[in-house]
Amino acid sequence: MIAGGGTGGHIYPGIAMYNALKRATDDVEVLFVGARSGVENKIFSELGLPHVLLPGRGVRGKGLLSKLTSPVVILRGVIGGIREILSFKPDVVIGTGGYASFAVVAASVICRRPRALQEQNSVPGMTNRVLSRFADLVLLSFEESKAFVRGGVPVAVVGNPIRVDLSTTRVEGLEFFGLSQAIPTVLVCGGSRGARSINTSAVAAAREILAKRDVQFIFLTGEGDFETVNGKLNEFKDRIRVLPFLQEMNHAYRAADIAVSRAGASAVFELAAFGVPTVFVPYPYAADDHQKKNATGLKTLDAAVVVDDGELTGEHMGTIIEALLDDEAGRKRMKDTLLAWAKPDADDLAAEKIIELVVRTRSESVSSRVPGPARVPGCVEEM
Repeated sequence: MIAGGGTGGHIYPGIAMYNALKRATDDVEVLFVGARSGVENKIFSELGLPHVLLPGRGVRGKGLLSKLTSPVVILRGVIGGIREILSFKPDVVIGTGGYASFAVVAASVICRRPRALQEQNSVPGMTNRVLSRFADLVLLSFEESKAFVRGGVPVAVVGNPIRVDLSTTRVEGLEFFGLSQAIPTVLVCGGSRGARSINTSAVAAAREILAKRDVQFIFLTGEGDFETVNGKLNEFKDRIRVLPFLQEMNHAYRAADIAVSRAGASAVFELAAFGVPTVFVPYPYAADDHQKKNATGLKTLDAAVVVDDGELTGEHMGTIIEALLDDEAGRKRMKDTLLAWAKPDADDLAAEKIIELVVRTRSESVSSRVPGPARVPGCVEEM
């Protein structure tokens, strides 16, 4: 059972780990669990993945009424999680963080099922920080994240599992979008929900750049900005592709010579795996400023450019993009550094650790595995 959602950054690592588990063993069944208020229903449905949705919503940054009613929502989610665990009987519950995973991982503690947590960001989210003390295994993307995990809990730094097919070629990527192989391509993406500040500044930059040089752009805008961005760039439609969302990100990454992106962990690790020189614009309201910290290491290595969201203007963005377009040798150095830093086998490493956990715990008594939580009638079963 893989629980997580709210944003694509919590969903796609779970999908990548499931695909890796399928490669490692033929004998695997999965049930994805998400929250009704997230984007996961659309993603799971489009990919044909078995899933259920439980009550759940974020708490940080919400109003007083939302915070006062959140215990009721959490309790409903935990009860739903217990019901799904009793029905599906998973050998392991994997939480990928975010509010969508809290109830199910908490239910696995009550039901004494083995559980693993997977953390994408350099600063673990509140859900994983709270639940890590109850984990049988914590899978981390960044070495520095170890400082947030309670001592004695098994930890493995494997990188962030990515969903994309690295075998795609540049020719295939450009053909997918119907773009030219003869001129450079700039990819602009703000994550699964888009990013208005990036879209606004990048549109202004693109209009200036397209008017004076041979270059082409791919915009992944999010649903909310699609019509606006498409309308403002329509006059350059032969060199522009605008989409609200894209599942086949391997084509976008492979087509790109340069990218502009938020700095969520999935974006950072995916762009690194493809070696795409990137201008990262961290989301300024991310919890614990984790997006800026995700990109800091690459900036230190001179493998990426990092721009504060508050500094974004069309002129500033255009200057950065053109400087990268004009520096082919610099882009080559950035690409080589990114590829050396990347962890493209994170999904397989995570699957290996998960299988080891299942093998280790199958023969153990459930009651001896997790000290502390009281038994709940009907939940305690032997593996």
